[in-house]
Amino acid sequence: MGVTLCSDRVESAFRSENRVHTFYHGHSYTGNALACAAANENLRIFDDEPVFDRISTIARIHSERLGQLREMHQVGDSRQIGAIGALELLAKDAGYLSAMRPKLYQFFVQHGVLLRPLGNVVYVLPPYVIEPEGLHRVYDVIVEAIETLL
Repeated sequence: MGVTLCSDRVESAFRSENRVHTFYHGHSYTGNALACAAANENLRIFDDEPVFDRISTIARIHSERLGQLREMHQVGDSRQIGAIGALELLAKDAGYLSAMRPKLYQFFVQHGVLLRPLGNVVYVLPPYVIEPEGLHRVYDVIVEAIETLL
């Protein structure tokens, strides 16, 4: 529900018998009220709304659109698990530091789609409230980016 993470170096500054060194904020084990309220609201939404139907629709659209994208010669691979889709674009410098990433990111932002490519891999993780038309638009922009940039 809520957690605070830090490196060993940061944590060691707070490791002491002296209470002056106590890290007083951010402990997830104290039942962070905001995180608890958000979790409770999410549980209510899952009870009251057709969330699993929405997830099924997202998964179906991913499968359909990724299948189409697989046919493009610029696409090396595509994969999906449930509501998460991923498209690996062919690049000479494949990986997180691929020069393709900033170009793709800029293109997506300019076209009103917030996607964060990891190098030459584009992940599509839509919110469960996305309408089918919105998800198809995301994929249309991805196709346009491939055709324009690659």
